[in-house]
Amino acid sequence: MSEHHDRLEARYERLLALFPAAYRQEYGDEMIGVLLAGAKPQQRFPGLREAADLVRCAVWQRLGGQGAGAADDRRVAAAAVFGLVTVFTMLAYRLGATGAELFSYWRYSEHLALFPMQWWLTAAGWTVAVIFSFTRFGLVAAASAWAAVLVQAATVLTGYPAWPSVLVSAWWVLVLGVSGALALTVRGRTRPQDVLGARRTVTVAAGFSVLAAVPSIEALLAEVHRYPDGGWSIGAFGGYNSPGWLGGFWASGLITVVLGGLSALVILYCLVRAGAPVRRRLIAMAAPTLAIKLVVPIVFNGFLVSTQRFDPPVLLASGQWLFLIVFPPVVFFAGTLLVERGERHAHLIELGRAAERAARLGPAAPPS
Repeated sequence: MSEHHDRLEARYERLLALFPAAYRQEYGDEMIGVLLAGAKPQQRFPGLREAADLVRCAVWQRLGGQGAGAADDRRVAAAAVFGLVTVFTMLAYRLGATGAELFSYWRYSEHLALFPMQWWLTAAGWTVAVIFSFTRFGLVAAASAWAAVLVQAATVLTGYPAWPSVLVSAWWVLVLGVSGALALTVRGRTRPQDVLGARRTVTVAAGFSVLAAVPSIEALLAEVHRYPDGGWSIGAFGGYNSPGWLGGFWASGLITVVLGGLSALVILYCLVRAGAPVRRRLIAMAAPTLAIKLVVPIVFNGFLVSTQRFDPPVLLASGQWLFLIVFPPVVFFAGTLLVERGERHAHLIELGRAAERAARLGPAAPPS
């Protein structure tokens, strides 16, 4: 076997390392054989087209492609749960913000506020996605989620030239929306209640319903203060006065802390009670949003503070755009690889322990 052949085989093996471990065990030798058989004499590197095709197939298998084995069955189950939780989160966020502003404005001016069309379109998209997330019509849920994400992204990008800080601050929302739409796309016909169980799924739905209603309840029960100079503020029950938006809503007080906190804990408890393989993959799927939420205020602190001091405002540099776009998928794939490596390691340990137990017991000695 020539040196060129050995190097080419090693490079093919590095590409096949992108596939799930279970898939490589079943098809790896066959794939290597086919790739080497189709290679040209003295070829040292995989062709660009076949390398791109291998990467595409590997991504498809890791996202739950057909025939990918038990590991991908667990990933599809996690995607069904994550998709439901994500679209519920997006819907609760939108309804909460809309209800808070609607009732706060009504309490102050005694008139109903008018909201732009994109608010209603995003709310409608997430509502349809939530409804169909419970069914086997996964494509309808995914299409509705993608439509809501596109409308939300278009709204943020349209205002970017005038308010670039809004795009940076809301980037985690877009990342979460895209993550949920992807999860609904790859979940197939798997339903979240098939994974969590009917009772836990109903409990999760009830928890998100409370989270969506809490801001409206706060605004309805809040106390409005009008000042002689024409100014005003709104004080939440057990909270504090705010002249405008506060944490994304008009009022935030004891009701948000108690009802909102308890609802969030109940939802987390239901998710934690899912099986360990699903639970680990839920963390990997949520990692990009959590990372963006934690990292962006630190990395972009100078930008967020200074951009609006200029007229026109300072826009994002190419390196900052690259970070916002590339960082979430890198975090996701790193988390996925860590989960699969950890499970593979645990599987090998369990095989070793089973072999040790079999060796200790041994076959019974035949009677003399």
